[in-house]
Amino acid sequence: MSSSTSDIQVASVAAGFTLGFGFLTVWKAIQHTMRNRRPWKSPYIYMIWGEIIANLCLGLIGWFFLDGQLGPEVPVLFFFIFFWVFEIQLLMQIIINRIAIIAEDDSTVVKLKWGTAGVITCINIAVFCIWIPSHTNPPVSELFVRINDIWDRISKILILIVDAGLNYYFLRTVKERLVKQHGLRKYAPLVTFNARLMVVSILMDAMLIGLMSLPNQDVYIQFHPVTYMVKLNIEMTMADLIMKLAKTENSDMSMPSTSRHRTETREEDEEEDTNGQQNYKM
Repeated sequence: MSSSTSDIQVASVAAGFTLGFGFLTVWKAIQHTMRNRRPWKSPYIYMIWGEIIANLCLGLIGWFFLDGQLGPEVPVLFFFIFFWVFEIQLLMQIIINRIAIIAEDDSTVVKLKWGTAGVITCINIAVFCIWIPSHTNPPVSELFVRINDIWDRISKILILIVDAGLNYYFLRTVKERLVKQHGLRKYAPLVTFNARLMVVSILMDAMLIGLMSLPNQDVYIQFHPVTYMVKLNIEMTMADLIMKLAKTENSDMSMPSTSRHRTETREEDEEEDTNGQQNYKM
């Protein structure tokens, strides 16, 4: 589909937001990398930089596609989905990395990690099999086009549900385990802050689903990088807050001595983990 002047203008706005949030996000990523004592051994550091690279590559391919320099050929469509897959998978694992910092049971984290990867991989495979044949010129079959019109939205909704579910699990774990069970009231602001950012994250996914109704889908592609740049920025902001709270003294230390010892030990681990997210089990 040829791009009109208005299409270029809308895509330029999206690209501008991507560059703006991209600058802030890259700066945060540099800070997190420098703060980590062994960044070359931290899966978290590789994941945040991988997310940034995937977003930038997706944005470039989308722009060249919109500008007509790239056509709807199978290699182009393949690499678009390829970077989209990394964009989704890495962000989900970054969220699970945040959960791992405050989770009490490592086996739960492992289940979340592989369960989420499995679900998202199934969605990714289905998108590969449906989206590419429906976007070649001409399409492989009109049936693929009709299926894609339905599945594309369903896949985005499923990703939204997984994202929201992981964030809700983190919120509930902080509230129930750290604040109520261990009496660490200093983590109470984390519950409120995470709830607000969870709403922002869900709204970004909802925006993507809404933008799928645009007449020119090439324009819609440009909103993927800005959405996931914002989400990555949210994740690194959450990591900064966790580190800040781990370093502050708790306002309520009137818990039983056994619980106090266990919690203090966990706090020491959290300070190390949030200072580079090093407890992630890969």
